[in-house]
Amino acid sequence: RHDYERQLGIWGRRHPSAVGSFIHTNVERLSQGLPLWWKSLLHDYAEACREVAQGIRQRPMKAGLYLSLLAGAVSCSLRNPSEASFDSSLLEASGTLLLLSPWTRNSSSEKHTQRLMVLRNRGQLRVQNLAFFSLLYEAPYDAGADLYQAHCKYLKPRWTDFPSLVLDVGFWGRWWVLHSRMQNSDINNEEFQYLPGHLKTISFNDLHSETNEKLFDEKYKAVILTEEQIQEADGSASFSQDKFL
Repeated sequence: RHDYERQLGIWGRRHPSAVGSFIHTNVERLSQGLPLWWKSLLHDYAEACREVAQGIRQRPMKAGLYLSLLAGAVSCSLRNPSEASFDSSLLEASGTLLLLSPWTRNSSSEKHTQRLMVLRNRGQLRVQNLAFFSLLYEAPYDAGADLYQAHCKYLKPRWTDFPSLVLDVGFWGRWWVLHSRMQNSDINNEEFQYLPGHLKTISFNDLHSETNEKLFDEKYKAVILTEEQIQEADGSASFSQDKFL
């Protein structure tokens, strides 16, 4: 290659007019062909847009369905939760449980949160982004572990074991398993395990009494006294003053 470039340089020094004509010809070809290339490219894009508009007019229902699917896919991709959002949700759940008394914490919420915190401290949590949703799964070792078991491909978990390692699913800006486990986190179901069966379930009518609601609303009403009540109150007040005097 170096010999070819050296010979080409020697030939160019010996024949400068040929080199100049060669450069001039190539520049002229580029100046003539580049506008044509851009013109053909714009023409192709214009034809494609025209065909798309014609297809939308001919089949509006199908076009609306495709546009809805595209908009939904873009929205899901933009709101796909990341690993940082899971850390934030986990710390928020742990803080919520810490504010509760140990006697009122939901055991299911506490066990799930504690397990996730232990795996997080060990570095065994992994988040796989799948464009439209994310999966949180448990890894056997920390990412920085330099053990033989961590690098041997024959000892790594198989793909058939992956569903059992999934801990949470992130979709539309929320981690759904953690969110469901934190529902009723301030209700300790173990407190009611020794109650009779008819007392373990509470209906809607038991929690929302019409009479209690009316009494609750009446306490915010202004107190209106009649003339007789005012005179009776003034009379009792004057009698008390005379008694002390």
